[in-house]
Amino acid sequence: MHALSMPEGPARWPDGPVLPGRVAVITVSYNTRELTALLLWSLRRILTWESLEVVVVDNGSKDGSASLLARVEAAGGCRLIANAGNAMHGPALTQAMSFLASRGTGLPRWVWVLDSDVVISRPEALQRAVERAEQAGAAVVGEPWRDDEHDMDRFLAYSLLIDPVRVWRDGIEPFADGGDPAFGLLQSAQAQGETLLEFPFARDGYVIHRGRSSLYTVWAADDTTHPDHWWARDHHEPHFALVDGAPARHAALLRAFRADAGPLDGPKAIEATHSCVSVVPISESDER
Repeated sequence: MHALSMPEGPARWPDGPVLPGRVAVITVSYNTRELTALLLWSLRRILTWESLEVVVVDNGSKDGSASLLARVEAAGGCRLIANAGNAMHGPALTQAMSFLASRGTGLPRWVWVLDSDVVISRPEALQRAVERAEQAGAAVVGEPWRDDEHDMDRFLAYSLLIDPVRVWRDGIEPFADGGDPAFGLLQSAQAQGETLLEFPFARDGYVIHRGRSSLYTVWAADDTTHPDHWWARDHHEPHFALVDGAPARHAALLRAFRADAGPLDGPKAIEATHSCVSVVPISESDER
């Protein structure tokens, strides 16, 4: 377990070589214990990728998330950064990036930013996204959503594949506080001439994004100390990225996870979240 203090600024990506084919997944957990475990399970049981590491920042969860993640880390399933309180989503992502950058060696070629309530639903999800990125010479791969406030289509942070050498550097903003942690990073990367490539992560079923899961816990607990409590009152229901059939597919994967993992306090849960053994058959109707 790693308790990482925040320096005055983020640790930027070093000049050292990266490991070809190495991908680091970073995610932030805040009272989403089962959903975070479901994500880890899908990364190990569904996703096909040989060289993968997972960094999870827990933002002071009160639902036992940090305890579960510490057990997963002890089994080799992730690296845990456990915050004593809620550092908020964007700063926690910056913590994870700074953790990776500060190691100096064993640097991943790509970093895949995922929300904790995302589940991988197609084994080739990462392979297809990386292939498209390399073909286009892209620094960021994401899925566009319409932003009426800024009158633009832009990527959200629930699934972002980034080239840290080109993105996590001076001149490009880190992940920020607030409800849209990647906005400044993406805008400044584009201003610096980096290529942002569209990829249908959720729309084509590579991942399922439940959405609003941390907001749901804030609303359910009536947590008036949380800065987004007012927003959570009317924005706590899952949206599943507005993809037809996604709620049913998510429910089916959740049932498969529960059958494989058993109670989250038990030993099967740790095995299910760190061992790379495929347990979810992909039918022909699922292939696209």
